[in-house]
Amino acid sequence: MKKFFIVAAALVLSAGAAMAQDYLRLQASFVANKMTDYADDNVKPKGINFGGVAGFSVSDNLPIYLEPGVNIAWAHSAKDIAGGGEIKFTYMTAAIPLNCVYKYEINDKVAVSGFLGLNNKFNFMAKEHDKGPGYKNDFSWLSKKDMGSREDRASFYQLGSQLGAGFHVSRFYIGYQFQWDWMNLLVFGFWGRFPSC
Repeated sequence: MKKFFIVAAALVLSAGAAMAQDYLRLQASFVANKMTDYADDNVKPKGINFGGVAGFSVSDNLPIYLEPGVNIAWAHSAKDIAGGGEIKFTYMTAAIPLNCVYKYEINDKVAVSGFLGLNNKFNFMAKEHDKGPGYKNDFSWLSKKDMGSREDRASFYQLGSQLGAGFHVSRFYIGYQFQWDWMNLLVFGFWGRFPSC
């Protein structure tokens, strides 16, 4: 199933590259992640996302665009816990989003847009560092060795969605988006998903 989604994303991006490109946008944004079912609510990494999208018109009559892109995100959290301990968590991911965008042009320099799309996310770092009086524990959620078994480690791939809206002024864009994962980061146990905005 994972291979199917990866191949599908590659085919969509290839098809997009063959169409006439209408716009290209580089972007940077703040990200805030939250583990929805994490037992003691200590892992809420915040960070930054860098990426780019290309917009391709899909209709001659309507301002509808297909937006494939690439994003790299880094997030970190550190929290003191009872008894003098500390939990640190670092998370890095690469994503291939594909959005359907409706862009309404107010005039030749100002526009507003809204979008809905799919997000193929590849997790390549999820490290936790726990420290307290008399103990220290460093481990990777993606490691079979650190998590005890292949079934208990975090997923390298997650499929999800995003929706958002924004303003375009000349070449500048400011907006807001909300992402949610359809697949849990940690498949088994009480671990939850990573919604981010």
